[in-house]
Amino acid sequence: MGDGENLELEKASSLSEQAYQYVRSLILTGELQPGAVFTERKLAAQLEFSRTPFRTAITRLIGEGLAERLSNGTLVIREVPLDELLQIMVIRRQLESEAAAQTALRADTAELSALIDETREIMSTPQTELETFWAYDDRFHNFVANASGMPLLAKMIRENRDRVRMCNVARMERNFSDQAKEHLTVLEAISDRDADRARAAMAEHAHRVRERFLRWYTGM
Repeated sequence: MGDGENLELEKASSLSEQAYQYVRSLILTGELQPGAVFTERKLAAQLEFSRTPFRTAITRLIGEGLAERLSNGTLVIREVPLDELLQIMVIRRQLESEAAAQTALRADTAELSALIDETREIMSTPQTELETFWAYDDRFHNFVANASGMPLLAKMIRENRDRVRMCNVARMERNFSDQAKEHLTVLEAISDRDADRARAAMAEHAHRVRERFLRWYTGM
């Protein structure tokens, strides 16, 4: 394969990744709501791309459970049913608790210290805005996943978090200080290089996330 062909392949891969990240961001920010119909043509026009990168991106999103193609060919943002969400939460508990244990063995000290400082800042700011907290929450969970040293595990965690994030979070509990305390318990165990304690702390955090979700979902 010549240099020209390699460059074309790299360009196609880059455009496909950009298309994927664009549509994924529309889904996770709620600009494309569950059940919404969309087309490759309209999305491609928004980025002034050809439709080809979007075909690849949408195939990837379908594989991750974020979108689906109906029997008549219509593309829609997938609505995740409650029973599936509860299953995902059980899976997340297993995956993220193991990631926390692995991260306790190999986490970068400087990155960990910075995240602990940020966590304490969230704890001391009860009126944190939702978007600010979500960005921090992503940093916490991505740190634990990525620092585990297990790329496949990190990928599975990210995909499951994305599917849960598709829920409408506008009415969820604003007890961000409590959630940050749970994060701090995990991070302190990681800082102490205590894998068993980190695993247990993350499992407890996942359990409490599930409880909060059920309270929000049922309106109790």
